Amino acid sequence: TEYNPPIDLDLLDFTNENFTAIFDDPDAVEQGVFSNLDYQILFSYLTEQRSNSAFIQVFANYRSYNADTVRADLLPGFDVIHESFNDYSRSAYTIVRDSVGGDYFVGTANGAFFEVDYTTDDGDDLTYIVNDMPLQPFVQVNGESKVLTPSESEPLGGYGEAFAVNSQLQVAGYSSASFTDTYITSAENCEDDEVRGEVPIELCQYNLIASENTLISSGYRRATIWDMDTQGEVVNTTTYGLVFEPDEDANLLSYYSKAFDINDNGIAVGESSTGETVIYTLPGSSAGRYSGIVATAFIDGEVVELLPRDENLRSTAIAINNDDWVVGNVMRENNGVAREQMFIYNVESGEALYPDGFFATAAVNPRAINNNGIIVGEGEYESNVQTDRQVRAFMYDINVGEFIDLNTLLTCEQQAKYTLVTANDINDNNEIVANAVFKSPQVYITGEEVLDDSGDTNDITRIIAVKLTPTGAQDVEQCDSDEDDKYERKAASLPLYGLIVLAVFAVFRRRIR
Repeated sequence: TEYNPPIDLDLLDFTNENFTAIFDDPDAVEQGVFSNLDYQILFSYLTEQRSNSAFIQVFANYRSYNADTVRADLLPGFDVIHESFNDYSRSAYTIVRDSVGGDYFVGTANGAFFEVDYTTDDGDDLTYIVNDMPLQPFVQVNGESKVLTPSESEPLGGYGEAFAVNSQLQVAGYSSASFTDTYITSAENCEDDEVRGEVPIELCQYNLIASENTLISSGYRRATIWDMDTQGEVVNTTTYGLVFEPDEDANLLSYYSKAFDINDNGIAVGESSTGETVIYTLPGSSAGRYSGIVATAFIDGEVVELLPRDENLRSTAIAINNDDWVVGNVMRENNGVAREQMFIYNVESGEALYPDGFFATAAVNPRAINNNGIIVGEGEYESNVQTDRQVRAFMYDINVGEFIDLNTLLTCEQQAKYTLVTANDINDNNEIVANAVFKSPQVYITGEEVLDDSGDTNDITRIIAVKLTPTGAQDVEQCDSDEDDKYERKAASLPLYGLIVLAVFAVFRRRIR
């Protein structure tokens, strides 16, 4: 959540008494002069009401930044400068997931929302706030964002997501590979004035692309690899199928394949539907029937299933390094309950490893592996509860075989302030980007602290991004703890890694009205 979101006052109805009643000083709000409280109320109102109305200003759920713990630079995706703000509209959804050298950024984005003025047959003037771009895989290079064209882009542009890019500028993800007759007909009906009814064509098309459920049921999703040139232009697109050949009368809409990572050897990994169903019981739930999914490699036009299917309820491959080590998770049952377990697999040798987490039945979710063979992610660490277990960030070195709580590598002073809950990525310098639980004073949308009647702040728990850097120290600092360990700790003697220096990504304010 970014500070100081720009508000388009022209879209607000200050003649509506129910609306103005929510403010402490509605007259000041109408003039664009906000107290901290009224500013917070107005932003909350807009974000809550948007899901029920096409007349409300839009704020994207996510925007992306390139940050180095000192500064953060916006990666705008397909956002545009709004003439009323003289700044970006903040309405374009943008998630950047990977980068090469800080020069090429890939991810998923849609376009900026825009206004459509429309007059009804009764003479009422309306202004709709809509979007004409479905979620698209994209690359940003030299400050310019470009769509990685889906395998099938008609009608309405197609859709997809990009997850990773390698040094050869190959991008891994998935995209729409075909569309159903129903979806194609619906898109055609939007262009027919008589069929569409009394709504603008832009709203009709937006209603089609805005619903994720509609997009998922609109056609087939298939793993896709885009080859780019140095300018970010796509020079070749490879679409992969499934690990099986569906029957002609099968419901193809329920089957998909996705690529989540790709190494410099051009080997992509991800998951594929199997066409089967599997019954298992998740923690705190009854037994259910789930679609079969298996960890998959996409190599030179071939779809390769990685693990023996009869050993796992389901599996997915999440990341691969340049030594062709794949990391992911498998679903296995223990005492009648299915939990995710980490697997490590070598594409060349076929060797497979299944390390335990913090304890034998702990679920583990790996997120990345570097070229040194170090895996990071998060794992359950509370063995005394069966559901809603808390998680901690971990590190696992294939060469050493130790599963390590990253929190134990912090200094005692750092451990008192931060709890590392997930490690998202690691580079070849063994620097780790993680999320930490951290207590700090509650703030308004302006970034200013909330004070109670006594003038005191109220500390709340929040998630912040941190960067972890190895120091090379020979010993881990031992800290006293008032709490009993929630799992059986494993010794950590780590001359390779040493203690970790923690840097917090700066929180920055943007004062915009």
